[in-house]
Formats: sequence, structure tokens, C-alpha cells
Amino acid sequence: MNTDRFALLFSLILFVWIPSSGANNPTNDMASFSIEGVIDIKPELKAKLSPTDRLVIKLFHPKDGIEMDAKFSIISNFQLPLEFRVSPYIVMDGTTRHEKYVIEVFTDKDQDVLGIADGELLGRTAGTVELGSRDLQIILDLLRK
Repeated sequence: MNTDRFALLFSLILFVWIPSSGANNPTNDMASFSIEGVIDIKPELKAKLSPTDRLVIKLFHPKDGIEMDAKFSIISNFQLPLEFRVSPYIVMDGTTRHEKYVIEVFTDKDQDVLGIADGELLGRTAGTVELGSRDLQIILDLLRK
């Protein structure tokens, strides 16, 4: 009987200790898997916005001209400037497929994120951005073509 109690006590200690042992590990911090910043618009283009527009935030990793691991976030009711946080897909081992991503933000006037309607606006990062980046600023400053 004492052996059973010891086994139960030992199991409970392991159950509590093992998950909590990694709690202070920086890789477990989900903020390190995200990118944060603010989306705003070039003042001259504000007139192009409509209350029915949606804002689309697209995150992807560029590789050989292909948008890898693309993820879309769609916001129906928004006001600019808008604070955002995006994260790529997390794989089964708790990591991401890539360390750097491009963020592209655009308006959607026709409920079709793959098509381009007249007056849709675009802003994007100049290049790739590392996961964990903060205070990024993306300006809607172009018409989509």
C-alpha cells in the first residue's frame, strides 16, 4: 500500500513539475511568435475609405517568388490608426516554419480578397520582418493594382 501512495505522490509531483519547468523559457512566450504595430493611412487617400470596406492583414514568408505559409486576418469594422498583432501558424512542435515574414495590408471593397476592386488601398513592409518585432508601422499609401 505504501508503494502505491509513493507512486501516486511521485506521479503528481511530475505532473505539476514538468509543465511548469518550461514556463520561464523564452520560447514559450507567444509574444516572440508575433509581430505588433500600427496600421495607418496616407492622409490624401482617406477619401477612398468606405464604411463597408474590410481591412485585410496578410502575413507570408517569401520564397523564390512564392508566398509561403500565408495567413489572412480580415477585420470588418475598423478605424485607422489601428493597432495590430499577427502571428504565423504554429506547427506541432511549438515552433513556426519561418523566422521572418512580410506583412501586407489592404482594403477590400467587394468581399473578394483575391480580386482587386477600384479604390482598394495597399500598404506593406519594405521587406521581411522578424518574429517578435514591435512598433512596426504600416501605411496604406498605394492603390492596389
